[in-house]
Amino acid sequence: MSAVIPSEMSRDMGLTLDDFLRSLPSAIEPLTHQRVGRVFTIPHPEGSVVISLGETGERRIASLSLPVTPVRFQFTGLDETARSLFMQRFDRYFQRGGG
Repeated sequence: MSAVIPSEMSRDMGLTLDDFLRSLPSAIEPLTHQRVGRVFTIPHPEGSVVISLGETGERRIASLSLPVTPVRFQFTGLDETARSLFMQRFDRYFQRGGG
């Protein structure tokens, strides 16, 4: 069973703004988005999703440097099922390689 997705949540994501821009259209398809700076508003049949990206920093692990961007999600009008479905697709498209 998947975790409950609250109406507002934040997470750090290992990506840059350019990475986010490349993956977002596929991650939200067939929905569209409007962008103002680092804020993305996604009209949804039940309401809207607003995704706000903070400034990208870096996480260092020994000599390795990885981008890290704080990302905030705000769901308006979406019930728990709709939030969960949105995040499942979003996470699938933003998933990074690994073991």
